[in-house]
Amino acid sequence: MAQLPRISIVTPSYNQGPYIEATIRSVLEQGYPNLSYIVMDGGSTDQTVQILRRYENQLQWVSQKDDGQADAINRGFAGVEGEVLGWLNSDDTLAPGALHLAGEYLRDHPNVALVYGQANFIDPRGKYLGRCAHIEPFNHHRLRYFSDFIVQPAAFFRRSAFEAVGGLDKSLHWSMDYDLWLKLASAGYAMQHIAPVLANYRWFGGNKSAIGGMKRLEELQRVVERHGIKKLPAYFCLEAAYAHGGVGLAALKAGRLTEAAGRFCRAAAAVLGSPDAMISLANPQTWQTIWTGQVLRRRTRGSDG
Repeated sequence: MAQLPRISIVTPSYNQGPYIEATIRSVLEQGYPNLSYIVMDGGSTDQTVQILRRYENQLQWVSQKDDGQADAINRGFAGVEGEVLGWLNSDDTLAPGALHLAGEYLRDHPNVALVYGQANFIDPRGKYLGRCAHIEPFNHHRLRYFSDFIVQPAAFFRRSAFEAVGGLDKSLHWSMDYDLWLKLASAGYAMQHIAPVLANYRWFGGNKSAIGGMKRLEELQRVVERHGIKKLPAYFCLEAAYAHGGVGLAALKAGRLTEAAGRFCRAAAAVLGSPDAMISLANPQTWQTIWTGQVLRRRTRGSDG
C-alpha cells in the first residue's frame, strides 16, 4: 500500500482565543502520520499567543501583521511542506478521522485534485446544531450557477493544482474559497464529494459570512463576473432578496415608506431576474437550507462567546 500523502494544514487566526485551542487539538488529535501544521496569527492581542506557545513542539506558528486572511493562508502554505493542502479557520474544527479519510482518498484517486465531505454546524460552545444542508455532489454547472456547495473546512486539495491556478486572491475578504473552487473547476481539475463528515463549522453572530451582508454579496458578484458569470448564483440571489427584504421591513416599521418600497422591489428583482433562482425555489433542498439558516440564527442569537 502506498504511503499516505503529506498533508499541510494552515490555520489563519486573529483574536480567536476562546476557540483556537479546540481548533488546534482537532488537528493534532487526528493521529495522521504525515502532517505539517502551521498557525498564521495576525498579531493577536488576546490569549492566542499564550495558547500557541503551549503547542509549539507540535506545530509551527507565526504571529505578525498580515494583509488579510487569504494572504496569511498563502504564506502559510508556502512555509510548510505537503502535497495536499487544507486550511482550518481558528473557530472551526476537523471531525475525527478527517485527515485519514481525505489522505486515503487522494492517495487512491490520483486523478482527483480536490476532495470534500459533509460538515456540521456547531455553536460557540462546540455543541452540534445540525448538518450543513447545502452540500451536494460535485457538479460544475451547479457550482457556477446555483450555489457554493463546498464547505471550506471540509475540503482538501493538491498543492500542484492550488499553485497552478494562482492560489488564493488576497484581495478577497469573504469569497476566496469560492473563487478557488471556480478556478480549479474551470481549469478542468477533478473534484469529488465523499459522504463522511470531515469538519465542523462554528456558527455564531460574529462569523465573517454572517455579518458580511450586502458587501459580501457585492464581492461575490465581482468574483462570478471574473469567471464569466453574469448574475449571482441562484442561492446568493435568494440571500440578496432576504437581505433587501430585511432592510425593507425595518424601514417600513420605522415609517420610511419610500426606502421600504425600494428595498422590496430590489428583493423581488433579485429573484425574478434570475431564472436559476426561480428554479431553485422549487427544490426542497433550497428551503431546507434556508430553514436551517434561520434556525441557526435564532438558536445562536445572543450566545456568542
